[in-house]
Amino acid sequence: MKAMASDAGIDGLRVVDLPELEPSAGHVRVRLSASAVNAADYKVLDGEFAGKILHGQQRPIVVGYDVAGTVDAVGPGVTQLALGDEVFGFLPYARSTKRGAYAEAVLAPVDALARRPAGLTPSNAAALATAGVTALQALRDHGRLRSGQHVLIVGASGGVGSIAVGVARAMGATVTGLCSVAAFELVRALGAAHVVDYRAADALTGEIAYDVVFDAAAVHSYGAVRHLLRPGGAYVTTLPSASLLTGKLVAPFYGHRCTFVAVAPSVDDLTQLATWSTEMTIPVDSTYRVTQVGEALKRSKRGGMRGRIIIDIGGGFAA
Repeated sequence: MKAMASDAGIDGLRVVDLPELEPSAGHVRVRLSASAVNAADYKVLDGEFAGKILHGQQRPIVVGYDVAGTVDAVGPGVTQLALGDEVFGFLPYARSTKRGAYAEAVLAPVDALARRPAGLTPSNAAALATAGVTALQALRDHGRLRSGQHVLIVGASGGVGSIAVGVARAMGATVTGLCSVAAFELVRALGAAHVVDYRAADALTGEIAYDVVFDAAAVHSYGAVRHLLRPGGAYVTTLPSASLLTGKLVAPFYGHRCTFVAVAPSVDDLTQLATWSTEMTIPVDSTYRVTQVGEALKRSKRGGMRGRIIIDIGGGFAA
């Protein structure tokens, strides 16, 4: 089995031959068509991320967490999925098989995968997986967003934020997107009713009060946006931090909640996203062949993406 792997950071990525994977109980093997880039990929390779521990027993390291492909082997006792099923989902960080999705095939637990409907392409399915479930759980479970409410999405043109705009609209919310001026047209097309230039001096002022502020880019503290929240409102971010701990202590005094989303696999959430996908625009910043993963990760590391970065694996490992 071929994979893109490294034991020397992003620049060390190379095509390697690895033993074929055999699924254990509760797992299936997925022959991959597409994946998508997450910041965790380059952070693991660069040694900046605690998730590197998940790959501690494997050298060289294969990263990649979003999955879209075809089930071609099932483990003992698996009844939820069958050979030939088209699936999508993501590899749980906490239960990683220690081999990621930038490969011809990957092992995945069945509770982290859902069937991919015919109307959802493999690339769009990979784009939806981690980012979509993160956005849905952040808005619905942590933000308690409801139809008719107003949400501010910070980083609305980024990997998670751009998907979150569509998710929030599917939930019936009114969306304001905080992004660059260059991304205004995109964010409006995704469904935002209002857009705000994040570089503007008055970016975090205005007359709109929000029920939820979702900081998908993890760039603002609760204290920086507290004045924007209605009573009973919530600030949700994607990363824990010292300022988050302070916010959690302070927020109840203002009638708010302050929390972060630790994304968890959910077949139901993936299925819901697939249903909404027919009415959502799924933005793709760029697409790279699997052998160009290093370039894709550097693109992600530079920032400024407008949507997800897709890795085309179905095209094979030819240079």
